[in-house]
Amino acid sequence: MRAFLASILVATALFAGAPATAQNAQLVYKIDGAHAKIVNRRLVISAYGAVNSGGWRRPQLELRKAYAPETTTLEVKFLAHPPGPRKAVVEALLPVSATKITKLPHYGAKRIRIVGKTNSVIVPITR
Repeated sequence: MRAFLASILVATALFAGAPATAQNAQLVYKIDGAHAKIVNRRLVISAYGAVNSGGWRRPQLELRKAYAPETTTLEVKFLAHPPGPRKAVVEALLPVSATKITKLPHYGAKRIRIVGKTNSVIVPITR
């Protein structure tokens, strides 16, 4: 019986310490601006915006796959991991930023659309 309880405690501890996955990430509250530039044969996308409370962590840009090869605008979701439900956080708009370096887009891509919860921003891909 003690061994069973000990294994449950160990499993619970491992679960509690498990890192949050991309599935837990949510769109940031708003996008203030972005840049997309080709540097050394790589696409560098930077975005900055705000989240609606403190405690958000690991901001990231997630490039969505283009379903139509002829599209000229690539879509990127601006995500971050929200604070836990029992965390005490500051209720204010706080700045957040992220950068993603990825392979070059297909030939026809000319713009990047960064998507947030309340707005989106479209920026040209520059060299």
